[in-house]
Amino acid sequence: MATLYVVEQGAGIHKEGRRVVVRKGREVIASVPSFQIDQVVLFGNVAVSTQALAHFLQNRIDTILLSSTGRYRGRLVGPDTKNIVLRRIQFKKYEDEHFRVGFVRSIVAGKIHNMRTLLLRAARRRAVDIGELSHRLRLLKEQVETASSVDMLRGIEGAATSVYFRGFKQFLDSRFSFEKRERRPPKDPVNALLSFGYTLLGNTIESMVNLVGLDPYLGFFHLVDYGRPSLVLDLMEEFRPVIVDSLVLNVVNHGMISPSDFEHRDGGVYLAGEGRKKFIRQYQERIAISVSYHVSEGVVQKVDYRRCFELQARKFVQFLKGEIEAYPPFLIR
Repeated sequence: MATLYVVEQGAGIHKEGRRVVVRKGREVIASVPSFQIDQVVLFGNVAVSTQALAHFLQNRIDTILLSSTGRYRGRLVGPDTKNIVLRRIQFKKYEDEHFRVGFVRSIVAGKIHNMRTLLLRAARRRAVDIGELSHRLRLLKEQVETASSVDMLRGIEGAATSVYFRGFKQFLDSRFSFEKRERRPPKDPVNALLSFGYTLLGNTIESMVNLVGLDPYLGFFHLVDYGRPSLVLDLMEEFRPVIVDSLVLNVVNHGMISPSDFEHRDGGVYLAGEGRKKFIRQYQERIAISVSYHVSEGVVQKVDYRRCFELQARKFVQFLKGEIEAYPPFLIR
């Protein structure tokens, strides 16, 4: 199963027999067997026929609408999950402070571990000394274990992320300037890549959250607010450095993306058309990589990252139900 990304402005999506076809005028841009698609992501001015839309809704294929710059506009999904029992448990656990702190400890510790590991890997390849930054991240991770509230854990996570990006910028190609993480709007190409990558990752993980029957809008770490998929943001944390940050380093340092792939508008910097296409291809390749995944005690399987997202969501379900004592974050070595 795969995601169909449509970035060509003025294109239209049609259902023709057992295939989903993307056309611009008379030109066929893509033609994919319908059974191979489990998500559709549309950028900007893309039309969808009623036949194609009906097929997507009937088969629970999420259709995500983004602006041409990648800003989230909305999502079309089929009938909501019927697993009301699981959602009741989720809502009840939200009021359980002990449960919340335990879960947030796990995801923050996992994120810090993966950020530190990514920096150490990059430092070995480039012979850069990040000893001080690595030490600070290790100390912050130790503080996670004694933090007694979600607010304290948010503070630790924020401090760790700030330290991490101080190291991250040391490994970027000199053509790309980057000082700190800025989102709204992104002020430089690296921030544009990070924001775009996190959007893609969030869309993928939200589909997995829906698949397992959870409410994507009720999270435990990120503040709950109207329209914010807080649980998706929670489950993204451990994967941000693993999937997106490492991908940004790769495409920048290997010349896959250049400064000419960006445009300046509305006070920000954004990936332009061809740049988006190149980055999406690299993202798809990234989440298709197979890794060793600890399914249970003593059981390891080779699965791709996309499957990892689903399995982590299912482990969170187990934690909600009390079937496991703690949520185990996905960790890289």
